[in-house]
Amino acid sequence: MLEGIATGAENVVGFRFDGEMTAGDYDGTLIPALEDAKRSQPVLRILFHIVNFHGWKSHGYWERLKDWPGMEKVDRIAIVGGEKWEEWMNHLPGLFVGFTGIDVRYFTEGHLDGAIGWLREPIPAEPEMR
Repeated sequence: MLEGIATGAENVVGFRFDGEMTAGDYDGTLIPALEDAKRSQPVLRILFHIVNFHGWKSHGYWERLKDWPGMEKVDRIAIVGGEKWEEWMNHLPGLFVGFTGIDVRYFTEGHLDGAIGWLREPIPAEPEMR
């Protein structure tokens, strides 16, 4: 199950992920929330708070996210999870590698506030062209 969570910043889209992502989660929750933010924000940041992680299926919805047309606006993704998530990341270190040009950071359970703080940091100004 995937549900939106408040982050306190318009450009930070947050999700609580529990279990396994379904088509309904992807098409009914994840993508509509990202599309809404994409329309109003020049840069997006995404938070995934993962609880009760049960595994990952190759060629699933996580991989489809890489092909979402709005990914070019995403500059940071924070993933917060517990021990099971950390265990899976040791086996699947490339899960978020395909997000080219995006700073992806992992935070352990209990560090949700730190992840949100990192995502809410000011967006650096573009250097001026001369």
